[in-house]
Amino acid sequence: MKEQSHKNEMGAALRGDFERLRARRGGETAAIEPAAPSPPLVTQPDPAPEPEIVPELAAPAVESGGSWLERLRGRG
Repeated sequence: MKEQSHKNEMGAALRGDFERLRARRGGETAAIEPAAPSPPLVTQPDPAPEPEIVPELAAPAVESGGSWLERLRGRG
């Protein structure tokens, strides 16, 4: 019975809260309108996969005159 008493007290408190709220709003009935349904999600089709770009392999530059160290020293 203690739990039922607690429920009754909580219900009375809530009713009092709502009555005070109505009084503050000027006596108008606080009707709660359901939120407007959101439009359905439209999924965009996946874009066509872009072709894979493969860099062309350049032929290695042929170095003339010896190694880079010799060219650095001015001997090449």
